[in-house]
Amino acid sequence: MSTVTGLLAEVAEQAEALALACRRLHAGGLLAGAEGNLSVRLSDGTILVTASGVDKARIHAGQVLRVHADGSAHHGTPPEGPLCDDADRPPGDSPFRPSSELGMHLACYAGRPDVHGIVHAHPPVATGFAAAGVPLPADVLPEVPVIVGPVALVPYGRPGTPALAAALQPFLAAHEVFLLSNHGVTAVGRSLTDALLRMESVEQAARIVAVARLLGGEQQLPAGEAAALASLHRSRELPSEPSSRSL
Repeated sequence: MSTVTGLLAEVAEQAEALALACRRLHAGGLLAGAEGNLSVRLSDGTILVTASGVDKARIHAGQVLRVHADGSAHHGTPPEGPLCDDADRPPGDSPFRPSSELGMHLACYAGRPDVHGIVHAHPPVATGFAAAGVPLPADVLPEVPVIVGPVALVPYGRPGTPALAAALQPFLAAHEVFLLSNHGVTAVGRSLTDALLRMESVEQAARIVAVARLLGGEQQLPAGEAAALASLHRSRELPSEPSSRSL
């Protein structure tokens, strides 16, 4: 398989994986309507990102766009350029625009060479923690230190503006999940699947902690256990090749 042919296959597969991940998040109640945005960094350094204003329950691969690392549109023969339903449409002449949160995605990729997948959603309970300014504890459930890793509580930055990426920047090096104050949650990973699983796990953890507090308060893990579990986080084997088949 030639390099070009292999890249075209990667573009098509990852575009479908992004659409499938969006539909999965919508079905699970982690985003609603046109909320949320997902992206994947390809092997050539270009980025696939979901389009702005698209119904995530019905999104398809034709509503995923390809951009360069600086955010400029990638112009090429479909599906190298913006992916669209009409194969006769001139390259770059897409009816869709990249997500307004593209700047946040680009900042994450620029600051974390190990990151190849990003999921931004509005899971209701985890976002509730973010809106309340309440951190999610890492010493209650084993899944948090092992799967999710440390969860940052990021100060408010207006969505769709450079202020959001600037607010997230100080936390980027040491975290994979970010509670964005009064906004939502962003998860990054070494693959799209990695980021998606973190998003689902942080919402599940938030639900459990919220219920525990209704019942009188959570109990902490035994002394030293959270630190021991956290040591497994970076060494845990994670999916390295996101695909529509693995979601």
